[in-house]
Amino acid sequence: MKQRRQEAKRYRRRVEVRYGPATPHFTGYSGNISEIGIMIRAVRVFGPGIILNMDLDFPGKTIRLRGRVLWAREGSVQLLSTGRIGMGVRLIDPPAEFMEALQAAS
Repeated sequence: MKQRRQEAKRYRRRVEVRYGPATPHFTGYSGNISEIGIMIRAVRVFGPGIILNMDLDFPGKTIRLRGRVLWAREGSVQLLSTGRIGMGVRLIDPPAEFMEALQAAS
């Protein structure tokens, strides 16, 4: 049976996200963010199971996070603004400063 998505309050924030399996050198933007995950709107996606290193640019600070890709949808750059392409990433041990920055940006 498929595991249901864990519910958490989602924040609709557009934050620049640099990401990559080794170093974060690809760029995308958040679609929504919660304390457990992030939807990254991006043309360059990685498959489920890949661990990503990410830098999120909040006003006044950059926060480094790690996460595992849960799903990925590829498509043309024209679909980028629709939210139909990108990745869903489950965060791995996010620091307390992440939620503080997320709530401060609300």
